[in-house]
Order: sequence, then structure tokens, then C-alpha cells
Amino acid sequence: MATNEHDDNLETFSLLWLDAEIDTTEENKHAQRRLRSIINHLKIFHDLHKCKNGRLGKELVPQIHDLPQLSSVYIYCKEKKLHKQWTRHFCKVKGVVVNLDDLVDRIKRDQKIREKHDQPMIMNIYDNSRNPDKSTTELNGNFIHYLLLIDVLIRMKFSEKDKKTFIEFCKDKFSGNSLQLDLIQEFEHDYKPNDAIWWYTRDGFLFNMLNKALRIQNTELLFLFRFFIHDLNQQLEKNQCKTPIQVYRCQFISAEELRNLQRSRDQFISINSFISTTSDRSVALKFSNGSKLVNGFHRILFMIDVDPRKVRSKPFADISALSYFKDESEVLFMVGCIFRLMNIRWDDKDKLWIIQMQLAGNEQNDLKDLFHHMREEYGGGESEADLLSYGDILYHMGKYDLAEKIYSDLRERCSTNDDSYDHLCFSLAVAHKERKDFNRSLRWFHRALDRKMRTNPSDLLYIAGLQCSIGNIHMEKKNYTQAMEYYNKAMKLYKRENATNHASMASLYHGFARIFYFQKQYSDALNYHQESLNIQQKHLPDNHPDMAVNYSGMGDIYFSLCEYQNAMEYYRRSFDIRKKSLPHQHPNIALSHQNIGKVYEAINKQNDALEHYQKAFRIYRYSLAADHLDVIDIKKDIERVTAKLK
Repeated sequence: MATNEHDDNLETFSLLWLDAEIDTTEENKHAQRRLRSIINHLKIFHDLHKCKNGRLGKELVPQIHDLPQLSSVYIYCKEKKLHKQWTRHFCKVKGVVVNLDDLVDRIKRDQKIREKHDQPMIMNIYDNSRNPDKSTTELNGNFIHYLLLIDVLIRMKFSEKDKKTFIEFCKDKFSGNSLQLDLIQEFEHDYKPNDAIWWYTRDGFLFNMLNKALRIQNTELLFLFRFFIHDLNQQLEKNQCKTPIQVYRCQFISAEELRNLQRSRDQFISINSFISTTSDRSVALKFSNGSKLVNGFHRILFMIDVDPRKVRSKPFADISALSYFKDESEVLFMVGCIFRLMNIRWDDKDKLWIIQMQLAGNEQNDLKDLFHHMREEYGGGESEADLLSYGDILYHMGKYDLAEKIYSDLRERCSTNDDSYDHLCFSLAVAHKERKDFNRSLRWFHRALDRKMRTNPSDLLYIAGLQCSIGNIHMEKKNYTQAMEYYNKAMKLYKRENATNHASMASLYHGFARIFYFQKQYSDALNYHQESLNIQQKHLPDNHPDMAVNYSGMGDIYFSLCEYQNAMEYYRRSFDIRKKSLPHQHPNIALSHQNIGKVYEAINKQNDALEHYQKAFRIYRYSLAADHLDVIDIKKDIERVTAKLK
């Protein structure tokens, strides 16, 4: 059974065993220990009602068979012939066995195939068509931030202590699983960076945990894995393929995923995991030929052409000599590789879809300018990344609580004399701002300003930026006089440095615009928003999320003027940029839905308003704490519109 991202299972699959006599024999207990060595997350039930009301087998299986999270069913019984008859109608029933050892061996054999080829593949698709009607557009933000996250992880420094922390974490999570604990102990004693691929391909805790963490972007677990991800990347680089090659991978995907890919010809794709392929087509097909096709799923064969002479990409290598399994002609691609989808066609001979792709270079997609700008802005640039860089990436992904946790941990360890202390103060300030804790945010901005004034008072542009940030907090607190005071201080410094066209002036002009908006001086507010946009367009790449803030502010002005058509136009512009540059669960995308919803509510299109409010709520609830003001406000919006529809 495949698990979702909200449970406590660190692997992709869970194993559920329902048996009235499950704990009554030593044979059963021994089987449980063996099964946990295959799938650690084993849940056992001896009470039918706790699993599902009804009789086991003939009545239970039809009720659960079509659940999308159910991958396989195995029947352990005493009357094989009887159960073989009714189970033939259910393609997810993989076996009917009468011997426990046979059951465990069958699950172990099938699970090896599942782990290689049935794990869900999360594909980030970059739509460069600029067609607003294409549904893949909203995946662009996931695409770029996933690349940024992996980029920082690879460049992060780590120590032997980090490895020990990871091992202790694994020991805790696999407590009671003697076989996996033995493997963890072996890893603790024997692991060397040059053995990373060997350990990755070996059956066990590393492969399963890492791929689920990558697939669902479990950033806390990925942080613990950073030394191992770094070592894998280094080993792939050392063994990089030098000549052109064609590789294959068989996979089952849903009908919806297939349709999405069919709409994405000539687009760029990044897959959220290491990608295991083979240079032998027959090996790829062998893995899927023995599997029954589940309703709603399609068998596909990825056919990938790679020419390392023409493209500069993340590393990939033939790992046959390095793998734990030597006979699979395996070619492994580093997470973060980008592919161009060339064609999709049906192969009548093998009864599957063939998806032809080419490995693309890091510089080939249209997002490269935005990627490099964001990398310089908050990803640490080309240099070795640190914990602060990782926190900044999480912050810009909208994971504010996790970012604040990292900043707070750093604060405990970081001396006020450290070179990065003012950056840390700034990061803590913006994290508290997103939590609407404006008083704490203000304190951290002032600490950053005080330290900069002591240590580097000649850095006037940085000081001006901090004064602008302090003004922003006073504006949020509705202290407009104090906000304007700090904005004017910042303006004087920019003028003193002859830097009135500096990139950070955009933030200052935006601050002036919001002040005038709150004071209902809408003409001045629009002018300052336009000034801010003009500077952004000079300094920022297309679709930078900062531009969305100005378009959203202009939408607010037109909404206040009851010019709803103009308001919708600017809210939509803001929304389009955010979809292309932010992860789809980012709170600012929820804000765009909320803004669009309020326009629909104002023009009495309550069903449309409710749809956008509900989308906003789902994102806010996923990204923010239940007591966050944005969550509370969107609930009120939903309640209000729901009442109007009654």
C-alpha cells in the first residue's frame, strides 16, 4: 500500500496484515519480523472491525480493491483452490498462498520490482509555451524551487557529527526491526563516500527513505540525508558517462499523469528522485511483463536519449560496476536532471506507451535566468552553501515554520560577532513577519540594523534596505507616520549613494505605494507601484515573484475603487507569475486565490468565489498553523459566501 505525505511512514509503502490468529503462533511472529525487513511500516490487525467491517477475503477485497493507495493484495489461506476462483477477478491480488515462507518470499520478490518501477514518480513540468490555458503552467514554480533545493543540498557542508545524527534518527525509526537495525549498524561502521552508490542500490532503509523524502519533499529528512546526497552526486560525477547512450525505464502511471504528459510535448521535465534506468531494453520490459495492469493505470516505457558531449547537466553514470546488483545494466541519473519530452506513442507490439525524452542541459530551459537570480539572491550563489542558505530556501518555498526552526537553531550557535549574524537577524525578522508576529519581527530588524551600523556603517545601501524593511513592519502595524519616517530615511541614503535606480529601490517604492493605498490616495499609490515595477523590470528576470506583489497591490487599488474588471486583470497577472515562480502550496498562491475570490464575490458570482476561497483554504491549511490569521480570515470568507448561497 502506497502511503501519503501526511503519515508517519518514512517509506513509500506500508504493509497491512489482517489475521484473527496473527499473534498466536511463533511462526506468525517470525513472519512479521521477516516482513518488516522488507517493508518496515507493518500494521497488524486481528479484529476485523478495526480494519474494515465485514468478512475477510471474498467480502473485504471487493470493497478495498479500487482504492488508489492500495497496490497489492496477498491471500494467505488453507484452501488455495477455493480462493483462486474468486481472486482471478481482481488484478491487485498478486498471490494466493498456503505457506507463510512462500508468502514472505513472494512479497519480497514483488517488492523489489515495486521499489524500482512502481514508486510514484512526481514530475515537475516546465511549460514554456506561455499558453495560459495549459494546466502544466502551475507546475513551473515547483520545477524551479525543487532544483534550487537540490542545488543547495549538494553544496552544503557537513561533518561526521551530521552522519551520526542521521544514524541515530534511523535507529529510532527502525526500532524493533532487527534486520534493518543490523544494516544500519553496518552502515555506521563501514560506510565510506566512495560506497554511496553501492549502499543506495542495496535493499534496505536508505533507498526507501531517501526516495520518499525526495518524492514528497520532506525537507527535514532531506536535510539529514545531505551528506549522502552529496556523496552520491560526487560518485556519479566521477563516473559520468562520456559517450551517447539510450536508456530505458518501465513504469506504471495513472491515466491523469499520462494525459498531463501528452499535453506537454516539447516541454522540460524534472523528476523528484534519482532515476534508475537500464541500457538494456529487455531488462526494462522484464520488470513490468509479470505485473497485472491495474484499472486506471497505463504501462509506459521511458526511452531516453543522452549525449553528454552536447549538454551540461546533473551527473549520470553506468553504475553496473558500482551497484549492489551487478546484472541490471543500470544507468543512474542524479536527482535534478532535466529532460525534454520529445514524443509519446502507443506501441502495439509491447502493449505500452513509449515516452521519448532527451536529457537537457541545465541552461536550455527558459527558467535559467530566474534560477540563477534566485540562486544568487538566497541560495548562496556558486559558493559552498550553509545552514542559513537552506533556511532561506525553505522560507522562499513558503515553509515558514521550518525556516524559522533553522534560524532559531542557528541563533543558539551563532555568535553576535559572526560575519553572518546580521543576515541571520534579517532572516529571523522576515520569518516572524510571515507569522504576523510584527513586534518580534521589528526587534530582529533593529538588531540587524544596529549591528550593521556598528560593524560596517559605510554599507549605506544595505542599511537603507533594513530601514525600508522596518518601515514595512510599521506599515503592517498601521503606524503609517513611523513607516513613512523610515522610508524617507532609506530614500535619503539611496540619493546619497546616487542609487535611485538600484534594485532595492523597488521595495521602497512599493512601501510608498502601500502607504498611499491605506490613506486612500489611490492615484499616488498606482504611480509608486508602477515606479516599483519599472525598476523590477530592469533588474529582475521575467516572472520573478517580487513582481507579483506589485500587480497584487494594483489589484487592491482597483478593487477599492470598485473597478472590478481592472482588479481581476491585475490579480490574474499576479497569480500567473506566482504559479510560474512559486511552489503550488505557497501561501502567496493562496492569497491570489483569495483575491480572485473576493472579486467574484463582489460581482455576485458566489460559486466562483467559493471555489477560489476553498482553494486558498486548502493551501493555507497545508502551509500555515491552524491559528494563523490567514487561516482564520479565509474561513470567514468561506462561511460568508456559503451563507449567501443558501
